[in-house]
Amino acid sequence: MKVSDADWDRLVASVTEAFRMDDSERSRLAGSRAARITGALPYLAECRNPERTALAHLAVFVLASRGGSRKVFDHTPADDEEPLARLEPIGRFPGGDPAVLRKGMALLGLLMLGGYEKDRVKDAAGGEYNPLNSGAWKAEEVRARLKAEAASAKVPELDAIISTDEASLRGFWDG
Repeated sequence: MKVSDADWDRLVASVTEAFRMDDSERSRLAGSRAARITGALPYLAECRNPERTALAHLAVFVLASRGGSRKVFDHTPADDEEPLARLEPIGRFPGGDPAVLRKGMALLGLLMLGGYEKDRVKDAAGGEYNPLNSGAWKAEEVRARLKAEAASAKVPELDAIISTDEASLRGFWDG
């Protein structure tokens, strides 16, 4: 199943309305490749009721990105064991194709890893927990694993949002 630009626009409009976002927040959400993957995955994996799943996941995405709720979703040492542990709140896909989901979640993981790399100095200076700074993760090991998972399925619609190489080289969550 494909996800059209009209589907994405409808999802963004629903989230924008529900969270009473201003124009700049709406623009950031609409332009976020991480948000686009989050919204597209339930459709591309052919989940039961993809719109419901996409909206639920996008709601978590927004909560994890703004205000006081952001801190609740920040990485903690409890998330260190599994690179995708922090993404569990957006990891339920009823009836979805496991290969498509594995690729999509790996792309999100690569974007998240890129964010940790980008924020290393800032996090160290501000006392924020970062699994790369703590030594819990070795960036190249995590990247290699996530790249292999992302390469395990051909999903051109996901590659159109962001390629595995782009996610692993230049990507970061908010970019």
